Formats: sequence, C-alpha cells, structure tokens
Amino acid sequence: TTGSTDLSRAEADPWEKTNRRVHAFNKGLDRWVVKPAAVGYRTVVPKPARTAVSNAYGNYGEPSNFLNSVLQGKFAQAFRTLDRFILNSTLGVGGITDVATNLGRPSEPEDFGQTLARWGVKSGPYLVLPLFGPSTLRDGLTTPVDFFVYPSDFVRNAWLSPGWDVRIGMTAGRVLDFRNSLIETGADKLLADSLDDYALARSAWLE
Repeated sequence: TTGSTDLSRAEADPWEKTNRRVHAFNKGLDRWVVKPAAVGYRTVVPKPARTAVSNAYGNYGEPSNFLNSVLQGKFAQAFRTLDRFILNSTLGVGGITDVATNLGRPSEPEDFGQTLARWGVKSGPYLVLPLFGPSTLRDGLTTPVDFFVYPSDFVRNAWLSPGWDVRIGMTAGRVLDFRNSLIETGADKLLADSLDDYALARSAWLE
C-alpha cells in the first residue's frame, strides 16, 4: 500500500535539530548505563547461554508476530508463525533452541507499525525516540505498544501473576539482549567508527 512505502517525509527529516538532541541523549544513556550493563552481561554469560536467552525472547515475541500478521491479513504467514511458535516451545524446550528455522520455519517479524502501514497510514517524519531510538511518527506511536503490550505478557500475568520485580527483570533482560545483538552483529562498532553516527543510524533504519 502507499502507506507502507511512502518514506519521503521521513527521508526529508524535518525534525532533524530536535532528533539530533534526542540522539545525543540516547548516546549518553547508552555510554554510561546500557552498554556497560551489556558488556558485563557478555563477560559473565557465555555465548551459548546468550544465544539461548536470545532465542527464548524471540519465541516469547512470536504471539505478537502472529497477531500482527492476522491484523494485516497475512493469514498464511500467521499460521507459519504459529507453527514456528509450537515447534520452538516444544522441541526447542521453551524456545531456548531455534529448531523451527532448521525445519523451514524462519522468523517473520511483524509489529504494530507495519500493521498501520498495511492499513494505509503513512510514515510521517523521521523521529528519534528517547530510549527507543530511530523511528518515524507512525512507528513511534506504536513502539511503546510493541515493547510493553505483548500478548505473551497478558498470558503470563494471568497465569502466573508475577510480581513487578519479575516483570521489570524480564523487560531489562530484553533490553540487554537487544543491546548485545548490536554488539554481536557489528552495528555497535559501525556506529562508533562513523563520522556522523546520527546520519548513519537514520539511513540504516530507513533502509
């Protein structure tokens, strides 16, 4: 649809001055809080265990992928995602092992921003969010929904009634896992070596 491909407003970056300030704030937060925590995590937890944690968080997010696939009318993809979730939850022992990919069911991520795009909502200007980073106005409105309103969370809360310490711990774990993935893929070094990491992050995100 037009909404899913129209990034002209985002590419123009009319809010660049403000975005750069938020980007600088995020860099400071990452430098002093998030990255040291991620480096400590990498030091203490061996790579196989980090991979298992990443797989488990990925599996935990599959119900969200399923829901957004359904909302976008991608029913075949939705059932592939459901199949993947069942395979990894059972054969993959709760998702710590990604057996589904080897069985022909790779991850097909979807989020609420993509759902709005599918419904024809245009991207709007490029937007850097505090804490969450690069986005667009459309996706920025849904990013907190993607992060905090997980279908899996509702099931977990209804079934186990975990305390806030557990909920905050799981959220912090997701942040550490994501930050670790930036280091694993080399994105961290790429941004650090760039003359203008803001422009590089914007370009990479829009692509």
